[in-house]
Amino acid sequence: MECEKMIILKNDRLTVKISELGAELRSVIDNESNYEFMWQGDKRYWNGTAPVLFPIVGELKNNQYQYQGKTYELPRHGFARRMTFQTQAVTDNSATFYLKSNEETLKVYPFEFSFQITYILFEDKVSVSYEVLNPATDQVLYYSVGGHPAFNVSHHRPKTGQPEFVDVSYTFEPAGSYLNIPLVNGSADLDKAKYINVNNNPILHKTFKRDAQIFLLAKDTKVVLNDPNNEVKITMNPNQLNLVGIWSSYPKKGGFVCIEPWAGLADTTNSTGELTEKYAINQLNPGSIKTHDYTLTFEKGIC
Repeated sequence: MECEKMIILKNDRLTVKISELGAELRSVIDNESNYEFMWQGDKRYWNGTAPVLFPIVGELKNNQYQYQGKTYELPRHGFARRMTFQTQAVTDNSATFYLKSNEETLKVYPFEFSFQITYILFEDKVSVSYEVLNPATDQVLYYSVGGHPAFNVSHHRPKTGQPEFVDVSYTFEPAGSYLNIPLVNGSADLDKAKYINVNNNPILHKTFKRDAQIFLLAKDTKVVLNDPNNEVKITMNPNQLNLVGIWSSYPKKGGFVCIEPWAGLADTTNSTGELTEKYAINQLNPGSIKTHDYTLTFEKGIC
């Protein structure tokens, strides 16, 4: 098996590792305490760390979609996470990777594209930027894109009884009511979406009994993961990513929580399967570029 190449970024606060496979963020370590913020993957629960979701987010009905009279298949969250990106540029504090359409991608996704991902490390922050380019001269590019970062959190595994998170919670800043979109067998049920209050909501394994908690975000909303037992606070600030999924494995009970910023969503329960009609799909005109980004702030030693 070919070894993955890791790119390392480092400053006086954090050490960051990124794999060329999927351009995936694999590790963020607090230099002072040596604490690992990122889940390292465990096939017993979930083997990812922070896969990149492109050109779809979530599931398609029957893993299929239609475009211009033809049927295509894509797995959940698309193909980018399984492909090796080319490294474009690396400095001590930044790294840029890119993936371009090719003969294999065109078989399942009939669009030319250039997909660039840039990571920038600054103080206690890691910014992640997705730049999508439509190089075609006469075809609109339809796509979704997003992140799936998973974070280690306090987790108790008793000798008897069930494992459970320990005083882990999430909140939005500003706190308030946000539209919650439930999933039914992998499909988003917009008819059952409702506003719920998000203000230091506790996270338990049963929170994910019906899959991820999905919210529509207001502009400039920050999502905060609180883990006081580990003295950790992680803040995600998204830009042009107006949905968030909060998820962990269930019924298998892993010691991680994902905070996932998305520009796109799984097929809805009443989806027609036509890509051009897909809810929350992005449309990029020929010759155009669109950027989506988010910033993670990692704080350790929070009382």
